[in-house]
Amino acid sequence: MRYRIVQTRGRRRTLLAPLVTLLGATVAAPSMAAVFCVDSEASAQAALDAARVNGQADSIKFVSGVYALTSGLDYATNQAGSDHKALVLSGGFNAGCTARTGATFLDGQEQVQPLRLSFTGADAVTLDHLTLFRGMTEAGSYYGGNLQVYMYDQAGGAKLTIEAVRFLYGNAEVNTGGLYVTGWGTVVVTNSLFAGNAAGQSPAASINLNGPLHFTSNTVTGNIVEGAEARPIFYANALGASHFWFSDNIFWGNDNAQYDLSLYAEGTYDLVSNDIGSYSAVPLGAASGGNVSVDPQFDGCGFLCFDKPLKRTSPLVDAGNDAPPGGLPATDALGVPRVVGPHVDIGAYELDRLFADGFQSTAFPFQPRPLPPLVTGANRSSPFGG
Repeated sequence: MRYRIVQTRGRRRTLLAPLVTLLGATVAAPSMAAVFCVDSEASAQAALDAARVNGQADSIKFVSGVYALTSGLDYATNQAGSDHKALVLSGGFNAGCTARTGATFLDGQEQVQPLRLSFTGADAVTLDHLTLFRGMTEAGSYYGGNLQVYMYDQAGGAKLTIEAVRFLYGNAEVNTGGLYVTGWGTVVVTNSLFAGNAAGQSPAASINLNGPLHFTSNTVTGNIVEGAEARPIFYANALGASHFWFSDNIFWGNDNAQYDLSLYAEGTYDLVSNDIGSYSAVPLGAASGGNVSVDPQFDGCGFLCFDKPLKRTSPLVDAGNDAPPGGLPATDALGVPRVVGPHVDIGAYELDRLFADGFQSTAFPFQPRPLPPLVTGANRSSPFGG
């Protein structure tokens, strides 16, 4: 099935043309935004190809389910005709993409990278409510098993925003099974989970950036350094005079970790109200403070559920900074309001007190959920069969 354009906005007001001509003025027509509803690897790639050149801001909505990928998805604006317009990739929608009702898994099947992004201009790309799952770097592409991002615009105009994305069970030949970012620009990561990723070093993430990073309200746990030598789990390199802010995050319970968070001593780093098992000793910025190193007390959420909510007894409940640098997200990874109690919780998941006390919440339907079925129109195979 090809992608389907389900909505356009900003219609041209052609009836004004005679009046504009009479007045001798020029009025720019409002820009248009295309919205694509996709339900397979082929339709998703076709939508990405169209979005790159159609001269519009674009939104690609993924129907919920497991996409068993055979090639992975690419969006590269170094190709001829690229318009460098804003792009949003969102997951978890119903068949008509009219409402978010579930979860979208982009499954690399331990063979391919689910998503590769490459920016050569002032591109603005947002990913939200996706699960990048079981990615694997391919021959000659050594970094970023689940997501690889190159930002080549040295003017620093590019921006990558990641909101409520799960990076799960990615692997890499050399470096970074989860998220790999390098280049120039701005990166914002909020309400995201990094779990079960494996690599020889930096299995959860590696961010090498000329520009600001805001890493807020995320959970990094259960990632594995492969090999005998302990190495960093999450590697951050603030190049030159760059400033990185880490606020209200959990870095805990990773395996064979030299450091749960490794900070390369070049730029400025502020650590604000994080729970960190261990981090490299570098001078910290003036805003740093309120950090702890305690067991988060993750709660279980059922068979084949990958989320990491907190127990009611967790010391991280109500322990975060309500006004972190860069701002606080409105909701958490599951759509619960980001502040339910007196203060924000640390990590990607806000404790929904009704749900935690044994009462199903009807206000917030996106409770921790198990792996969904394959979607209609996606490549058919077992989610775990390879």
